[in-house]
Amino acid sequence: MPEQVGSREYVHTKKILEEVARGSDLAEKADNLVVSSWKRCVTQYKLDPNRHSGPAILTQPELRTASDALDMLTHVAKPDIVRLMKRLAPANYVLMLSDAHGVALDVMSSTPADRALRRVGVCAGAAWGEENAGTNGIGTSIASGCGVTVHRSQHFFPTYLGLTCTAAPVFDAAGNVIAALDASAVADLPEEMQSFVLDLVLETTRRIERNYFLKRNQNRHILRIEWGLDAAMEGDGALIALDDNAAPVEILGGAKSDRLPERTSLIGKPLSGFLDINWQDGSPQKDLDRVERIGIARVKGSDRPCFTSLIGPAGRTSPLRTSRASAPAQPARTPAPANGNWLGLETLTGSDPVMQEHLRTIRQLVDKRLPILLHGETGTGKEEFARGIHLAGARASGPFIAIDCSSIPESLIESELFGYETGTFTGARRDGRKGRIAEANGGTLFLDEIGDMPLQLQTRLLRVLAQSEVVPLGSTKPTKVDFNVICASHQDLPKLIAEGRFRQDLYYRIAGIRLELPPLRARADKADVILGALAIEAEQMGLDNPPGLSAKALEILVAQPWPGNMRELRLAVRYALACADRDEIEHTRLPTWLDLNASDAAIQAGAEEVIAPDVADVLERNGWCISDAANELSVSRQTLYRWIKKLDINRPT
Repeated sequence: MPEQVGSREYVHTKKILEEVARGSDLAEKADNLVVSSWKRCVTQYKLDPNRHSGPAILTQPELRTASDALDMLTHVAKPDIVRLMKRLAPANYVLMLSDAHGVALDVMSSTPADRALRRVGVCAGAAWGEENAGTNGIGTSIASGCGVTVHRSQHFFPTYLGLTCTAAPVFDAAGNVIAALDASAVADLPEEMQSFVLDLVLETTRRIERNYFLKRNQNRHILRIEWGLDAAMEGDGALIALDDNAAPVEILGGAKSDRLPERTSLIGKPLSGFLDINWQDGSPQKDLDRVERIGIARVKGSDRPCFTSLIGPAGRTSPLRTSRASAPAQPARTPAPANGNWLGLETLTGSDPVMQEHLRTIRQLVDKRLPILLHGETGTGKEEFARGIHLAGARASGPFIAIDCSSIPESLIESELFGYETGTFTGARRDGRKGRIAEANGGTLFLDEIGDMPLQLQTRLLRVLAQSEVVPLGSTKPTKVDFNVICASHQDLPKLIAEGRFRQDLYYRIAGIRLELPPLRARADKADVILGALAIEAEQMGLDNPPGLSAKALEILVAQPWPGNMRELRLAVRYALACADRDEIEHTRLPTWLDLNASDAAIQAGAEEVIAPDVADVLERNGWCISDAANELSVSRQTLYRWIKKLDINRPT
């Protein structure tokens, strides 16, 4: 490799080395992975940049021994490395997978190996540990435990001046570095390209870690935990391998912030010690035959609900079906939400001013025993908001009983709500039935579309609310009940009262707090709501790396009138996700029943707000990791790069 490449920059970098050699604290002040690596090379490894005869290459028997030790990882990582190679092929990158000592075990390139690259160690068997090769992608990523790009003159030895090396460590479930993935090229790549490649390498190592964990535990049940839409929190979901007693054996991820306690404190302990799960029977999709159960959970000590799924090996009984360690936090009678997700009020509220005011009201009055009446068009998310209120209150651990008064046949609604005694009528169950109202005891009763309730039942419901007791059909003995009441309707209840179709005294019993949920078309945060719906649907479809929305697709969705509100929106984004064939949903993939020529004056007047919501803040929060920031914004990396360029956002130096 010619040593004249970047010689001026290398001389400048050598000045840093001289400062380090004199004991300067420059490395600490710079907080730079490369400078810190140079310091290790001088003070710890005693390397001399002027004395380097080239890379150390293992013999074939030595390489075979090193490769055998990581045979499973190499096999698991191959598909992801091939996928990465296809994306980097136009830039003539060479990929290397090394062991934890920096020995390159597997090398892949899109073109025949370059002799010059082999001479500088871009080949199987080359030892890239910092102690041998100085500052470089593989060695420095292993030593620092971070993803890093070492660009040309940043290498410690002049031998590697022509290389740009981007690498990231691969961790096992215990947090130990077990390998490193490196992408090297001889081209003088711009900083934007370097950043893009680093994001791809980091994304690939995360997939390798996940697949390696699943392979190692292929004969165990795996509990998957995801934290949904809370974009303010960093990190990925957790995978927990369970033994036959439903105790964690290995845990991958989730140990950030308040998500999960320290891993070592959880291994071998019952799940119930740190996690309360409310299971929903069945799989979210029939074609996901390994997913045995899904549910909603809450880490003890945290107020954020999370989503769980149990993945099981074929032919083995789930330890969570009989284990007391996984007993539901809520009574088994509590129905799971129809959409499979329980979202917090903050997520449902978004940044819309009207919803923000509702949130302030709820926070102030949620436990004041005031009945709540939600009004809004069909599909505005009244049940989800009611469930969010339930989860925000002191009765969150109690049942949430949702009853759609418009969907129960009038002939059955009385027995459904109030229950009945044994032998009350022909066809009744032999042991009677506990009504839905009684099932809400200790929690929240949600009566949806209460305006459709028949008048005679309104009278009975009024008595229940006034006396806090319910009398089943065929019985004279009342049962005491204690619950919070939330009702909802899309109808104008005062108008129904004037028409004699709704009891005025019942209205005043259910309308202690009255909240109007705005339709989707009127919300000020439509773009955020759309991106949130996209994330929810991708989660339900089991997409690990869902595509984002192109700027044009988002513009069209924002401009829609959405007469069906959230129901229509979620149907539309599910259609788009199903039709997507790349990592970005183009407007041509949106459902044809939308107005694809729609435009919105607000978009034209304030395009930045819709196209790039809080881009600078999101980038800073994610440490300028383009992949993580793009995931938070629910867009592709290409779209995020366009937004950065359009807004003229510069990465901090």
